[in-house]
Amino acid sequence: MFAGTFDHLHEGHKHIIRTAFRLGDYVAIGLTTDKMLAYKSDKSLILPYEERYAELEKFIQSEFEIEKLSIFPIETREGGADKMEDIEALIVSDEIGVVQNAFDINQMRIDNGLRRFHIIIIPRVSSSDGRPLSSSRSRRGEIFHKDDLIY
Repeated sequence: MFAGTFDHLHEGHKHIIRTAFRLGDYVAIGLTTDKMLAYKSDKSLILPYEERYAELEKFIQSEFEIEKLSIFPIETREGGADKMEDIEALIVSDEIGVVQNAFDINQMRIDNGLRRFHIIIIPRVSSSDGRPLSSSRSRRGEIFHKDDLIY
């Protein structure tokens, strides 16, 4: 399982999706709703939930078996993972806040009488300037090309 906004699907998103499908028999993706994005300063530039869902599903269908996938809406930072019984692992990027959130969710799971999940941390995809590729950078006008990416 993993979660995100997946705005303007880019190579960083695709990297985490590909990793999830390599590691898991079944992949669940929590997709942030428009309501959850209300706090973002550039929320007006983020594609609506339906468009992000369709783009995510289209990419996954092009590379993987859709039967091994579920995409579900999330409206909180824990996305329901604090109460889901069947989660074996949570895949997160190496961003400090994201990693800390995974550990916080694991503590919530323990508090709720559930077993901890494995936390799999993967490096973010970087552009040639050495900084992580992100939708936020793209929305700020920083342009990325596929051959500008370094794994």
